[in-house]
Amino acid sequence: MRINPPTLFWILIAAGLAADRFLPLMRFDAPWLPWAGGTLVVLGAGISAAGKRLFRRAGTNVYTFEKPDMLVTEGIYGFTRNPMYLGMVLIATGAALVSGTLSACLLGAAFALAVRYWYIAYEEAEMRRQFGDRYEEYRRNVGRWFGRFRRAA
Repeated sequence: MRINPPTLFWILIAAGLAADRFLPLMRFDAPWLPWAGGTLVVLGAGISAAGKRLFRRAGTNVYTFEKPDMLVTEGIYGFTRNPMYLGMVLIATGAALVSGTLSACLLGAAFALAVRYWYIAYEEAEMRRQFGDRYEEYRRNVGRWFGRFRRAA
């Protein structure tokens, strides 16, 4: 089954809202949660938009299940190989914190796992096939989620 990441994202957001309303497993009442969650939502939206903007500028597709036609490595892609996914995971995490319920947090975690083990795994295999050694070098130098942190010599 091929469900594009934004579609799954919105399905799980809707499920999270429904779970928040009808099946709130546990409510967390820390007053800082909405602020932390809102910050993650804004940060995630910015990171995701930056990645998408660079893809558009490069003229490459943003769709998971289409053949990759360009290896974009500049801008935010020099820090994370998956800014659009990172942004969506941050948004989902932020929304879960804003809701303050365990059910929303579990759905956010489900989205993060789907991104990592379904979408990213698929895309990484496609990138290896399409770009070979260029992608492997990029993969070694830039982290899947965050940049590589190296100790100074």
